[in-house]
Amino acid sequence: MGRNYHHGNLREVLILEGVKLIQEQGVAALTLREIGVRAGVSRTAAYRHFSDKAQLLAAISEAGFEDFGRALQAARSSSATFAGKLDAMGLAYLRFATERRPYYEVMFGVGCDLGEREPSEAGRRAFEVLEGMIQEAQNHGDVRSGDAAMIARVVWSMSHGMAMLGLETDYTEDGAGTKLVRFSAEILRTGL
Repeated sequence: MGRNYHHGNLREVLILEGVKLIQEQGVAALTLREIGVRAGVSRTAAYRHFSDKAQLLAAISEAGFEDFGRALQAARSSSATFAGKLDAMGLAYLRFATERRPYYEVMFGVGCDLGEREPSEAGRRAFEVLEGMIQEAQNHGDVRSGDAAMIARVVWSMSHGMAMLGLETDYTEDGAGTKLVRFSAEILRTGL
């Protein structure tokens, strides 16, 4: 049996193979047996890293939130103004949802049963990037005072709704999606 991984990184390979399988066939097709075959290892090797499908989905979600948090942080850091940060973070959110769809779907439980679980550590950190931006804007008088976490949830839900509805997918500089994000952020800023 050929091995598609280097010693020590089988867990990461299994996660990547799981993401590829979700991309190709959807979450329902995901099995530890299939990703083991794709990675070129025995079924028992896959089970040494994940006891079941739910554990694999949790690992895919965590990996997705790690990347998502980095994308949000980079967007936040890309501008000095609240308006620029809000636009950039909205675009980063929607680009991630579009370009990394298998991760996004698992992160938010689309088409899969993640069971009862607490938000992941990486998920909390990703949300804290947005909440921190809101707190910073409150300190500068750009956003009304109040519960920064609640305000961040409103902002997050708007981006999430746009991603789930798939209203636009062209997030190039002058694309329809970018224009929608900027228009939505302008309306949101007015309310904030």
